[in-house]
Amino acid sequence: MRSLLAPALLAATFAGAGAQAQDFGYEAFEPSVNHIDLEICPARVTAKEVFCRATLLNDTVYVYVFEDTDEMKYVEMLAFEAGEYEITFK
Repeated sequence: MRSLLAPALLAATFAGAGAQAQDFGYEAFEPSVNHIDLEICPARVTAKEVFCRATLLNDTVYVYVFEDTDEMKYVEMLAFEAGEYEITFK
């Protein structure tokens, strides 16, 4: 069973870790954070050659950005509050 890590807790860990946050890669993220794969990253993501994953906690969507390279390193996390996003189901 996947463990449930709250995005806010993960964000606090990154903020306190400084440069060490870059060591958190997709290999660690994939099995430990319940998420959905995004087909495209939100426009607010300015990094190039990346892919994005999203989680939802209460009314906030957290978007995790990873390098689209063999290393798949963590780049950044963005938070979108209610009213800043729209979810569409097909």
